Amino acid sequence: MKKLYQYTMILLAGVLGACSSLEVSEPYSENLPAGFTAQGYMDVHPILRKLQIKDYVEVHNAVVKDSLTKMGVDYATVKAADDAAFAAMAPDVLKAICADKFLGGYPADSCANPAADTKIMADLAEFNFVGVADDFAVLTQVPIDEIAISQQYVVFGQAHGWAYRWCDATELANITRDQVKVSVINAQGIPVESSITQLQLKAVSSADKFVADPGIYCQDPATGALHLVNQ
Repeated sequence: MKKLYQYTMILLAGVLGACSSLEVSEPYSENLPAGFTAQGYMDVHPILRKLQIKDYVEVHNAVVKDSLTKMGVDYATVKAADDAAFAAMAPDVLKAICADKFLGGYPADSCANPAADTKIMADLAEFNFVGVADDFAVLTQVPIDEIAISQQYVVFGQAHGWAYRWCDATELANITRDQVKVSVINAQGIPVESSITQLQLKAVSSADKFVADPGIYCQDPATGALHLVNQ
């Protein structure tokens, strides 16, 4: 494997990796919903792409650090200067990185002057390629690891009720996720029906007590509501 993509925020534990040169292979592809595409899933959940790009930048910077260290150059000094240059780049470019759906992903009004917001800049600083003059151009050309995006849905997204694409007009009449019921055993040992949404909001003491979502969902692009997809 050339690289393990770390989806700590998404997977909660463990790592999910794949070689970007491989095609989606069994058993993953057979567990994907009809019409699933990594691009479509990523469009609904841009955080997946954002984390992937940040990881790519981190790998690049680690290689630069190793090279400079071998040459006896203080990487910390080089990176500090490079980070300062990144923060001082042309305002329009910094705004573009801030507002790009797959990079900063912030609302336009929050990107009016991102350099003045320490929290936003701390986030955007993780997109800085050390030693690269035009970070934005390189960021937009980072290859998409569609294998990892697809596997995230199989390993985590589906069980947690993530929509895999946007809904079409006919699907907006389908029931929403909070209406989906599953049967569970209560403390008295009696089977009861509960909302999958409410069940997954509850903390569980161990992984085996987690109740996987049985549904396949699309997302209403206007309201964000999740609707059950007819299979």
